[in-house]
Amino acid sequence: MTRYAHFVGSLPEALMTSDRDVMQWFADQSDGWPLTAVPRDLDSGWVVAYLRALEGRDAFDVIRAGDYADYSDMRSYGVRAGHVLEPRDVAMGRVERITAIVSEFESLQRSRPELADKRVQISQPNPLDLALFVFAGAAVSPGLPMGPAVRNLGVLVTALRHLPVFTDAVLQEMSEVTARYGDRVVWQVESPIATLGMVKAERLRAQWALGPLLARQLGGFLVRTHEIGAATTLHLCYGDHKHKNLLTPRSLAPAVHLLGHLSPLLRKRAVPLPVVHVPCAYGADPAPLDPAFYRPLQRLDPGWQLIAGVVSPDDVDDSIRALTLFEQASGRTAHGVATACGLGRRTIEDARAAAVATVTTARADVGVFAD
Repeated sequence: MTRYAHFVGSLPEALMTSDRDVMQWFADQSDGWPLTAVPRDLDSGWVVAYLRALEGRDAFDVIRAGDYADYSDMRSYGVRAGHVLEPRDVAMGRVERITAIVSEFESLQRSRPELADKRVQISQPNPLDLALFVFAGAAVSPGLPMGPAVRNLGVLVTALRHLPVFTDAVLQEMSEVTARYGDRVVWQVESPIATLGMVKAERLRAQWALGPLLARQLGGFLVRTHEIGAATTLHLCYGDHKHKNLLTPRSLAPAVHLLGHLSPLLRKRAVPLPVVHVPCAYGADPAPLDPAFYRPLQRLDPGWQLIAGVVSPDDVDDSIRALTLFEQASGRTAHGVATACGLGRRTIEDARAAAVATVTTARADVGVFAD
């Protein structure tokens, strides 16, 4: 079975010169090896550009200043007095940009036959993540707005109260793009909050309480994306702002617990389980080589197709060892191989090295579950 090379999406700002250049870069770095999709992220900082832009919208006031220098320097917004928040107030506003991206992708496909059956991959933050980062800002920096991480319970309540507005805004954009280009776009649904929430819950021994809540929100969103016909993959994440993770997982148990709650919810609604990217490395740290870190994968529903986020540009041999541990524990050949997160917070040289390491690791003849 061929493992695909999966590029999470973002690139260093200096490489984001045009839509064509970005997609060409990924195609070139693949070295002819099959890709899951061809990414075109619009923000090397994930949602930082979106968060900055909200300051210019009439719907919001800045409650806490911040310039995004690190996790503690994120601004918080509040809804302006007398304003009723609507989807257009929080929309990412990317429909026409995605239209231009698809046009360039189709042009690229005509010159690159190996991309004929591929889709362009668009990053889509989970609405819960958007709402929390807008209203809670730096309050989410310890990884989850709960317990000692809550600097102001009111902002958490505000974020949850307005979550339906964010959900409607995201689905409106996805629906419009899917109606135009449904067979050419795959949405990478990204939720650091769900992943980090489970890491924090494990430390507080509260997985039993928080897991169902996080899965219900994320699962409900995935159900609605399925209903509009959108193709999705799922990207879990420990945070990567300035190439630093918010929390360090002790094992893959938090991700396994989340997916364990998520799969029955999706099956109940007859929604196929999306391919899921499970990060094993985090921030600048490589994937662990302790088998115990991967052992929780033994409990994972066999229906999940997994992208192993084991790749480090600094040591390809260790990336392959981590992949072996990942596949042994999960009892399946990985659908794809990837770094833990996008490459937008790396140098150009590191981004290239990470791309080479991804393809090299995907090609490795590990021989654990060869078909």
